[in-house]
Amino acid sequence: EQRWRIETSYRELKQELLGSGLTLRSGTPQTVMQEVWGALLAYNLIRLEMAEVARQEGVAPTDLSFTVALNYMRYEWLSLASISPGLLPKHLLRLRQRLGEQLLPKQRRGRQCPRVVKKPPARYPFKQVRAVK
Repeated sequence: EQRWRIETSYRELKQELLGSGLTLRSGTPQTVMQEVWGALLAYNLIRLEMAEVARQEGVAPTDLSFTVALNYMRYEWLSLASISPGLLPKHLLRLRQRLGEQLLPKQRRGRQCPRVVKKPPARYPFKQVRAVK
């Protein structure tokens, strides 16, 4: 179960937060390192906010969806540029309330999956052979 959580965290970081495409655009090792640290910092800040919401709601942090939290936070970050600094606490409280309302269902599928190696896709398409009548 711990391995499943670790792999889910990697998936959240790579696919949800960074997107599926090539995201490290820096040209030097130092700036690549800076991008990686920025992504890790953003991931941990979102997880920290999720943990705070879970604590306030009295549920486990795993009962909240990372994808939902990320989407809410992206929306709020975009709208924060147009509001006055005095309204930030109100918006943060609203964000936490909205996240607390988005709990995952209690019954979810099992989290145990055997480790297997998938068959690589064929390099060239295969022609289907039909029987001659």
